[in-house]
Amino acid sequence: MRSRAILLRLVPFAAAVILFTGGLSAQPAPQPASRFATVFGFKMHYLEAGQGPTVILLHGLGGDGSRWAPNIMPLAAHFHVIALDEIGFGESDKPLADYNDGMLSEFLVEFMKTIGLPKASLVGNSMGAAIAAYTAVHYPEHVEKIVLADGAGYKPSGAVQVDPHLHAIQNSTTLAETREFFRIMFYNKSLVTDAMVRANLMLRLRSAYTIRKVQESGATGRGGLTDAEMSTIKAPTLIMWGKYDGLANPATADRLAKDIYGAQKVVVDNCGHMPQLEQAAEFNRMVTAFLTTGRVAN
Repeated sequence: MRSRAILLRLVPFAAAVILFTGGLSAQPAPQPASRFATVFGFKMHYLEAGQGPTVILLHGLGGDGSRWAPNIMPLAAHFHVIALDEIGFGESDKPLADYNDGMLSEFLVEFMKTIGLPKASLVGNSMGAAIAAYTAVHYPEHVEKIVLADGAGYKPSGAVQVDPHLHAIQNSTTLAETREFFRIMFYNKSLVTDAMVRANLMLRLRSAYTIRKVQESGATGRGGLTDAEMSTIKAPTLIMWGKYDGLANPATADRLAKDIYGAQKVVVDNCGHMPQLEQAAEFNRMVTAFLTTGRVAN
C-alpha cells in the first residue's frame, strides 16, 4: 500500500518519465525515493537518489521535482541527487506568504540544515536558477557549484514592463492556457501533448497562489540580485540556455557570463526554456562534466 501511495504522489514524475524518455522499458526503471522534511514548521517534499557529492535540483515557477524526471537517475550514477519541491509547490506545504527569491533561498538553506547537508551544488532552471544565484550570493558557505539554466534572478533597474496575457497564462487555470504557455516553453511543439498539458494544469492549479505571489515579487523588485551582487558569486558557475527560449531572453546568458567571474556559458541548440527536459541527454552530459571536472565541452 505504501508503494502505491508513493506512485500516486509521483504521477507528474511518472508522466514526465514517459513523455521525455520515450516510454517505459520492459524492466521497471529505478525510481528515486520520496521523502519529507519539516522546515520552519512546514513540510517539504523531495526525491532522493544516488551517492557521492550532493546536487540539489531546483525547479522553475509552477513546477516540482518531477521536472527533473529524465535527469535524476542519470545524475545519481555520479552524485547524491535531491530534487526538491520548493516551498509552495508540488507536495510541499503552501503557506500563505509573500513568496520571493529570499524566502525560497532561506527555506532551501534551512532544508539543507534539517537533513544534515552542510554544502551542495545547486542546479536550477528558470526560477530555480534565480534561487541558486541568490543562495550563492547570500549563503556562499553552503554552495559548492551552481548551474543556471534559463534563469537568473536580476532585480529590475526600473519600471517592469509586464505582458498581462503572458502573466495570465503563466498562472494558467485552463487546459487552453496551459497548452499555449507550454508551446512558448518548448522549441519542439510535438512535446506539448494532451497528457502533458493535463498533468501540468493539475500541478499549476495547486500552486496558483504561490505563482501569483512570485510574479508580484518579480514585478515589484522584491528579492532578486543587482549586477553588483551577481558579480560577488565565487562558486564555479555554468550558465546554460536554450537557443530558442521564448520566455527568458537568451541575451541574459551573456549578461550573467559578464557579471559572474569565470562563469562558463553554453547554448543548447534545438531547445527552449527547459533544457533538462527537451535535451535531457545533453543536459545530463554537460552538468555531469561540469560538476566533476569543472569544465564543459559544448
